[in-house]
Amino acid sequence: MKENNKYGQLEKNTVNAKGQLTDSKSVRFFGAENSGKRIMFVGNSITLHGVLKEIGWNNEWGMAASAAENDYVHILMRKIKEYEPQAAFCICQVAAWESNYKSGKEKYPLYKNARSFDADIIISRFVENCPGKDFDGAIFKKEMSDLLEYLNPSGKAKIIMTTGFWHHPGDSEIIAYAKENNLPVITLGDLGDDDKMMAKGLFEHSGVAMHPGDLGMQTIAERIFGALRLMI
Repeated sequence: MKENNKYGQLEKNTVNAKGQLTDSKSVRFFGAENSGKRIMFVGNSITLHGVLKEIGWNNEWGMAASAAENDYVHILMRKIKEYEPQAAFCICQVAAWESNYKSGKEKYPLYKNARSFDADIIISRFVENCPGKDFDGAIFKKEMSDLLEYLNPSGKAKIIMTTGFWHHPGDSEIIAYAKENNLPVITLGDLGDDDKMMAKGLFEHSGVAMHPGDLGMQTIAERIFGALRLMI
């Protein structure tokens, strides 16, 4: 059901951007030694959230899938491997950057191993943890651009952009950036308006339950793959 306030769903997400992962776990690899295409997922809790028992999240995968294999990252990895069996993958979890986007460069040391991954494709799937209050679109757009350049030092990576799962003031900046750089952009905000796409009723913590459940994760993956399959 849609909210009268466009950003009403975003405001209900009470999962803190801080403490989603320890700093040493901000970057992780799957088959990094493989010789095929190198794909990086740049995201937040929807991409990967560590165990946080105080909010009832006892898993280490994309919140709030029922199992690791059901989050959008693992679904996409399986799909990619059908085309590229030797694909290598990297997750770069940037919630720490999001919550401090106005001085985002301070967080770059957390992501130096992702920078060294030398990705062929980058899936940019973040924005939700950038504070909506006093949001500065111009600063966000510049810092987001700088972050993507940092993670793509050779400039060779093809990039896919996505908007927020919940409507966010930064969506318009993401869409503008994608247009200016001739990049595909996947809109997702309608999913966050649909209770069926979330994990409602499956978690006591309302913020966790606001995150995409299995159907939401599957739909995110399908939408991204529509653009991704043209790059593999």
